[in-house]
Amino acid sequence: MNPNLKDVSQSSPRRQILKTALTFVTGLTTTSLLSFLIPKSTKPAQAIVVQRPNEFELQGKGTYIKYSILNGVPQLDYKTQNSSDHFSGDEIQTLATDIGTLLTVIISKPPNPNLGGNVVRLSLLLPIINLPIGKAETPVQTEAILTTQKTSGFIHTPLFGQLQSYQTLVLTGTARYR
Repeated sequence: MNPNLKDVSQSSPRRQILKTALTFVTGLTTTSLLSFLIPKSTKPAQAIVVQRPNEFELQGKGTYIKYSILNGVPQLDYKTQNSSDHFSGDEIQTLATDIGTLLTVIISKPPNPNLGGNVVRLSLLLPIINLPIGKAETPVQTEAILTTQKTSGFIHTPLFGQLQSYQTLVLTGTARYR
């Protein structure tokens, strides 16, 4: 069906609204505006329900990361060829941004804070993903950043120059709802 203004009853309030709208809208034909405003089906609309993944399994260039939320508690496993770390709850900083959720954990600190040294943080960017109900997983590609920051410790010796350096990790894997 290709509705036209003539298809709407002369006495219908909808016709008056459409006529008024057409006087203010430019660039749309009567047919395209009506096609937008008049329902094409008499069936009731159905909501599309989605779910957000609560587990991400990611890997890339010698790195494996698993992030999940178990019983409302965030869990993050970070494994490389040289280390294996587990983080839980408040050890994981979460920040919602316009580009996704940023998760940050501290991978290592200087052994003696009085002397200063390097603090290494892992920041993982989780994209917004909607899974249709009934579909439990989808492929995902994202990135993580390892930030190494020089610190002066409690001695407060001034540091000069760039204090942070970055290594970007491209990660691929699976986002799933369990």
